[in-house]
Amino acid sequence: MKWRVWMAPPCLGDEAMAWDEALFLSEASRPEGTPVLRFYTWEPSTLSLGRFQNPEAGLKPNRPSVPVVRRTTGGGAIWHDRELTYSLACHQEHLAVSGVKASFELLCGFILKTWQSWGWSAGFARDTDPQGRWGEVTAACFAGTEEYDILVGGKKLGGNAQRRQGKAIFQHGSLPLDLNWDTLRQLFRPEDCPSPDHVTDLFQQGWQGTPRELADELAKQFCSHMGVDAEVWEPGPTEQSLFEESLKKYRDPEWTLRGYGAVRDFNHIASP
Repeated sequence: MKWRVWMAPPCLGDEAMAWDEALFLSEASRPEGTPVLRFYTWEPSTLSLGRFQNPEAGLKPNRPSVPVVRRTTGGGAIWHDRELTYSLACHQEHLAVSGVKASFELLCGFILKTWQSWGWSAGFARDTDPQGRWGEVTAACFAGTEEYDILVGGKKLGGNAQRRQGKAIFQHGSLPLDLNWDTLRQLFRPEDCPSPDHVTDLFQQGWQGTPRELADELAKQFCSHMGVDAEVWEPGPTEQSLFEESLKKYRDPEWTLRGYGAVRDFNHIASP
């Protein structure tokens, strides 16, 4: 089987989310299609909220004014700064497993195998911390732990989320190269801010490459882990049209605010 692999250029937060949705919608409409794996970075740095998250939850009222978007997936907020993000869209038939948990284990496996191939002490949280309190609702994604989060040296590295529509599956994840703790403390309330005692990044683990170098390594490990071939790809007219339509939603402040009450300072969640 082949997977399309798109090494996408850096983009604005609303564009990043619109492309994620466009790829998912394209895949959902074509069961016979070829699944896709995308890597990208954020420019400028952006705060993303979970699909069902109150935009004020866990954030300081006097936080800096930064670009904010709302993801199509659930979970807590993420400050996308010095990181690589991946997203993928496929159908259930493209996977050798069924069920949400099994698909998380499979689709996060290429990340785990990458860290392990570098000699890092890495494992899924359910295996390395069997007594852990998984699934707690947290305002910041990195402050909580799920069963199939990956721990390196006992600390969480990155976060992943999934959405489904019929038999179509979408998943994306954040892989921080170098967490900016000063900015995180400015954005999140102390009780909700991720802690360096429990969270790590690639630079802290001794890796000093670029986002593109990381993407190349992850793509190679993905193909090996999934037993598939990679096909270098860029979006065509169908995906471009879906992107342009989705972008209207992600650039609409009402999408960011809808249903979650008043916000003290509207500028804090305006598009860039």
